[in-house]
Amino acid sequence: MGPANHESARLDILHQMASITRLRRGSVNAQSFTQRRRDGSVVTQGPYYLYSRTEQRRSYSQRIPADAVEQYRTETENCRRFKDLAQQYILVCERLTEQGTAGEKNSRPRSPRRSSPKSRRS
Repeated sequence: MGPANHESARLDILHQMASITRLRRGSVNAQSFTQRRRDGSVVTQGPYYLYSRTEQRRSYSQRIPADAVEQYRTETENCRRFKDLAQQYILVCERLTEQGTAGEKNSRPRSPRRSSPKSRRS
């Protein structure tokens, strides 16, 4: 892939990222509870939908209504997509940077060396 292709890929990724307007970190899970009654029958309660996320190394969860599940799932998927695009963007920009510095030395200019150590005055 040449520099022009990398640049068009970079712009395409930015366009895709800009098209994502609603996102949430985390995930949506369904919970069900089974309960055994005194007569021996088993009753399943649920599903209850739980939105979970981690912020600053702490987990937060909240139940969400069944009619909001699709919206939350779409928004969490948008967040995953955004993160994937951000990773692709980093890789493309690294390739552009490498192509831009091809032929240049990877080291910084050397500073002039001193011919002999100078004594310090106190």
